[in-house]
Amino acid sequence: MPRDTATQGRAEPATTEPGDLAAQRRLQIIAATSEVICRNGVDGARLKDIADEAGVSLGMVQHYFRHRDELVVTTMSSLLELTLATWRVVAAAEHDPVKRLFALLRFQVAGWAPFGKRWSFWVEFWSAASRHDTLNTYAKDVYGAWTEPFRTTIEEGVAAGAFRPTSPTDLLITRLMCLSDGAALRVLFDPDGLSQDGMFDLLIDSACTALGIDEATRDEALATLPNVISVRYPEEPTTTDAIDWAPLRLT
Repeated sequence: MPRDTATQGRAEPATTEPGDLAAQRRLQIIAATSEVICRNGVDGARLKDIADEAGVSLGMVQHYFRHRDELVVTTMSSLLELTLATWRVVAAAEHDPVKRLFALLRFQVAGWAPFGKRWSFWVEFWSAASRHDTLNTYAKDVYGAWTEPFRTTIEEGVAAGAFRPTSPTDLLITRLMCLSDGAALRVLFDPDGLSQDGMFDLLIDSACTALGIDEATRDEALATLPNVISVRYPEEPTTTDAIDWAPLRLT
């Protein structure tokens, strides 16, 4: 991948297609890119393979995205937006900081796509980011955007007296993120050794210990927590077999 050739954010190439059709085409190509990256990795994601996955011509892909790097970063940006769109819904609907924190942790395990597909994509992204300057810069922005909801929730919980942290907020967030990332890798390559449910229990136990959440409060919050966290929160999605791109169609 050439260095520093991507334009961060979504590309805006000229097009003569109606707005809705152009947006649909772009999302179709982005969705195909995510599938190819999961299967072949970032470095192995060729434009020809993406075109085949999307069912369009190579020229159509290049019409919307001038460079492969641009398409890769746009795909990352779109998947991050799916994450943030879900968080905005949860934050607006859930005022209890304990339950909101648990929803964030559940989302690490069960969110807008099947576990294997979602985490395989991000593993490929982090790996590529260690080799390419453009993706490395963007990866730091992604990480910052995803940790912010945890910071907001913990700070609100402390202010409300729901949390009694034993360490500074930034350190707690770093621990939770490292635990989540490491556990996800274990689930990916050894699901018999650590299941998705086991990963969630691990995250909840760690959060409760670090934030002084007692057993009764924990059990009460978990009792009504959805099994899958999505933009339909607190309702669960109708399917979890594929990536739910609906939030991007609505923006």
